[in-house]
Amino acid sequence: MALTPLQRLELNKRVDKIFHAPSNAPANGHQPEIAFVTPMSGDMNEICSSLKDAVASLKAHDKMFQNMRSNMVYWHTDKITSKVTPMSFILMGRAFEEVTQDSKNNIMCSDVVDNPESIVDKSQHFEDLCAYLKLYHARCRCILVLMNCTYANLEAQKFGICDREAAKQQLNPFLKYRLLIITKDKMMTGSELMMQLVR
Repeated sequence: MALTPLQRLELNKRVDKIFHAPSNAPANGHQPEIAFVTPMSGDMNEICSSLKDAVASLKAHDKMFQNMRSNMVYWHTDKITSKVTPMSFILMGRAFEEVTQDSKNNIMCSDVVDNPESIVDKSQHFEDLCAYLKLYHARCRCILVLMNCTYANLEAQKFGICDREAAKQQLNPFLKYRLLIITKDKMMTGSELMMQLVR
């Protein structure tokens, strides 16, 4: 799922808007951080391709991305893990090396959050992802969620949300201003998702 030139342009504009929004002002003394969330199901080659395109587009667009701290968040069906990963590693295609190796060895590479509310269903829904991001990546001023599906498919799946109230609670007070969900054909901010949830 390589990004088209128009998608790259839209990505740059939307990320600029997120970073410069008054509601997303940087904390004193904190260097800006960014996170890239990738679902670990579906076609990993497509996900890797779109991830590399997004990073290349941002680095070419603005100098602030040249040395920005970046994090990879791996959204598995049964767990969520994360790792500090330089953008240069992502461009070299090394974003998934350790997590793939860890999966083979059945080792978790970082912090893991299971759904504490459920004993039978351990699947990680979108609201679980938001809870993880609030807990471990609150310092990231922009979080890109790269979905390996079309917007219509994501909407048909109710955006991967099981509990709408929990999702709204996790998106507030700040996460909705920092999220950008990227599907194969459309981009949607966390604020736009919130509007869908309150209808």
